[in-house]
Amino acid sequence: MNADDSELARQAGHTRKGVSMRRLWNAISRQIGSSLVVAVLTLCGLAAPAAANDQVPFTATGTAVITGVTHLPGGLTQVNFNTSGQANYLGDFTGPLTRLQDGQGNFGSTAVIVGANGKDSVFFSVSGRFEHSKDKCVVTSTGTYIVTGGAGAFANATGNGTIVTQFDLCASTATGTYTGTISKPNSN
Repeated sequence: MNADDSELARQAGHTRKGVSMRRLWNAISRQIGSSLVVAVLTLCGLAAPAAANDQVPFTATGTAVITGVTHLPGGLTQVNFNTSGQANYLGDFTGPLTRLQDGQGNFGSTAVIVGANGKDSVFFSVSGRFEHSKDKCVVTSTGTYIVTGGAGAFANATGNGTIVTQFDLCASTATGTYTGTISKPNSN
């Protein structure tokens, strides 16, 4: 028996020198079988999201009310919103949005829009740039969104696109539009 056979015999739980070929074959078969099971499960896991890539055009237009502004350490500002609007495939929606922005014109947001049925929702991650207009009350933002999931008809949704928003800080309101793609409803 060579060193490789001894190692396989040890892994199979056999440490004596006289390991039969049958026991050695069983140990090798279990290792190969386990590897095949892992490979099949991995391929099945990768195949499921491929079906989720059925993307359709997506547009959501809404308004928001600023519900809170918090100045954070490091020059960051957190702005919280309650949103409402209309999105294709979802209909009327409401939901929270939280935005973090720095003093250099960069922002990042997370948002959830929930359809009127209370079951369908879409989760977003947004990043981009903003600038103040000559009127100190108005802030215009442009950026990109990524759909990070959802619930109901949008479970495991994917997608991406652009956003354009305009804040009126003096009135504590905002308007915005998301334009891009999203997974076809009920495709996941």
